[in-house]
Amino acid sequence: MNKKLHVGNLAIWVTDKELSEKFARFGVVDFAVVFKDETSFESCGFGLVEMSDVAGAKKAIEWLNFSTHEGRIMAVSPFNGQNVAH
Repeated sequence: MNKKLHVGNLAIWVTDKELSEKFARFGVVDFAVVFKDETSFESCGFGLVEMSDVAGAKKAIEWLNFSTHEGRIMAVSPFNGQNVAH
């Protein structure tokens, strides 16, 4: 399994820091980024988190997938390079 996680259905005001803090409960977060539109710089509603180890990534998926954050139900899954809309 990958240590990179796709996080979908984020509220538009969620920041990189907030995303990182949310996942840090499950292990060391190497990086977390909320993707933004190139022209408006508004959130696209999804992000990418990389955990330092696979065990932390698995635990984050188990606990955070379909959990509520900022009034939205997050979708957390392993990043496969194809689950980010272009």
